[in-house]
Amino acid sequence: MARGERIAADRRIGVAGPAYSHIGIDMGDGTVVHARPYCFGRLLGGGGVVRTSLAEFAGGHAVRVVSEPPAAFPPEEVAARAERHVGRNGYSVVIDNCEHFATWCATGRRMSRQIDILAGRVGRMAARAATAVGARSVAEGAAQVAVRTAVGTTARVGLRSFVPAVLAAEGVAMAVEWKAHRAGRDEQACRHAADAAGMATSAAIFAAAAAVTGPAGLLLGACTGAAIWTGTGLVSRASTWAGERAARGVSALAVRSGEPR
Repeated sequence: MARGERIAADRRIGVAGPAYSHIGIDMGDGTVVHARPYCFGRLLGGGGVVRTSLAEFAGGHAVRVVSEPPAAFPPEEVAARAERHVGRNGYSVVIDNCEHFATWCATGRRMSRQIDILAGRVGRMAARAATAVGARSVAEGAAQVAVRTAVGTTARVGLRSFVPAVLAAEGVAMAVEWKAHRAGRDEQACRHAADAAGMATSAAIFAAAAAVTGPAGLLLGACTGAAIWTGTGLVSRASTWAGERAARGVSALAVRSGEPR
């Protein structure tokens, strides 16, 4: 680690909640500049930009270097941009968090992939649920919807199982994308891994449901699950785009003169 690098340490929401990355700027002298809540146990309780020891920043966790998205400024300028805002009040998990601040210092862009992932995947969940509801409306309230599989067969899927299955698959996709981002993979790689996991989960759920009918049912169930995932993908990608842009647009409201407030 060196002056001007973005670094991250794991934190948890609550005692046993999901892990997330707390990100700051290494100042090269054993201190870190980072946006943080006044109390990590109360993420909605306000906060600001502080300069603390590396040990306090890490909170007992391992520290790693963050390289995505790539820095647009040399390390000395990144450090100077961070240093100018020490003492600034204002922190919001959604529009002004540690990742927004650190990414702005390094790239000039206010963004948080962690928030983008949550907003995008929630949008996709809503889109998949809406697709199921729309399918039922088109079918005039029928209890099943016909799905054309990749192998050319048609399967009828009960809507009561359709919605929980696709939402479960989307939940797995969200978890995989979140983990990939925290591991330092770029945005495209994170989404590819997430979509592959979502399709595999959808296929597995429907295959398990159809397994009682034998090997043919198992295969048809897997094909059906994959078809459902890819078939709702177009509207879901649009919702992902809309959700992420909404999150970034709201974040931009906190900008004054092109800098964090």
